[in-house]
Amino acid sequence: MRNQFLDQGKKINVGELMTDSLWDSFLPKNFQTLSPFQWTPISVVERTWKYLQTDMPESIVDLGSGVGKFCIYLSLLSKSTISITGVEDRKDLVLVSESLKERWNTPKVEFQNINFLKQFPYGHSHYYCFNPLYETMKGIHSIDTQKEKSANQFLKDLQTLKQNLLLLKPKTKLITFHGFGGNYLPGFRVIIKEEISGGEYLVWERE
Repeated sequence: MRNQFLDQGKKINVGELMTDSLWDSFLPKNFQTLSPFQWTPISVVERTWKYLQTDMPESIVDLGSGVGKFCIYLSLLSKSTISITGVEDRKDLVLVSESLKERWNTPKVEFQNINFLKQFPYGHSHYYCFNPLYETMKGIHSIDTQKEKSANQFLKDLQTLKQNLLLLKPKTKLITFHGFGGNYLPGFRVIIKEEISGGEYLVWERE
């Protein structure tokens, strides 16, 4: 996909191919190194836009939106035709997202500094997540050390997320990359399953 981006004298001309390394160059240095592990790959955003063109959403929410990459690039691909919300409980990531939103002029994107496990954003037709519970697992490449990391905390958060998702209306779609934290989601059926950028990409529908 091709777009024009501007950044304090840095310019990507119309016709240039957007890549992850190019996108990452607009991020603060400390977040660039996390990109392969934490921020949605460009190819996954493009695949999502391709899917959404066949199932046009009223609105879509990114659960755990990080630096806003999924939301902002999806808005650019859609030419701001979709209402997109990113929810993120780390204030510093929300500030980065807001800065990028302003720089790239994506008015149909909104970022909220909330914990979606405690304040789930109901009422949307589509949701997206990139393994949003990873930060409570004892893995590497974490964003920071703010969150408790333990098997018990992970299982507790997973149960809370499943309970929240069960309250979604029938026909609501959930798009996941590298999962939502588990392999089985009660009350949902899988309608798309693919391998993209080294991870499993699924579209679930609330039954």
